[in-house]
Amino acid sequence: MNKVFDNQSSVHSIIAKLIASYSHKTQVRPGSYLLCPTYHFFIVSDVLSQHWVKGFFCPPRIDVSRTVMGVRHYYAPDVRSAGRVQKKRIFSPFQDPCVRIRQRKFLLESKLQYEQVSHPADVFA
Repeated sequence: MNKVFDNQSSVHSIIAKLIASYSHKTQVRPGSYLLCPTYHFFIVSDVLSQHWVKGFFCPPRIDVSRTVMGVRHYYAPDVRSAGRVQKKRIFSPFQDPCVRIRQRKFLLESKLQYEQVSHPADVFA
C-alpha cells in the first residue's frame, strides 16, 4: 500500500497486519485430529506456524456407545498406542488442511466426536 500511495505511513502496515490476521489463519488447532481413509489419526499437539505443526500418529480403535436409538459404533484414536511426536508440514492450510506421509493423506476431520462412522469397520465384515 505504501508503494501505491508513495507514502511511508505506519497506518498502512497496521491495516495490512489486521487483514493478514483474519484472512491467513489455518483451521488446525491444538487438539485437532486429521484422519486418513484407513481411519488412522494424526493428533495435533502444537501449532508452530500456519504451515507447520507438531503431533503424533495413532491407530484407530472402535468404540461403542449405547443411546436411546440403539448401539452406535464409531472410530476414536487409540492414544495408548500413539507414536512419537513429529514435526509435519500442513499442505493447503487455508482451504483443506492435510498432512502427508508417503502415499497417505491425513485430512482435517470435521465430524463430531461421536458421529457414526460412514461405513462399517472391516472387523464386522
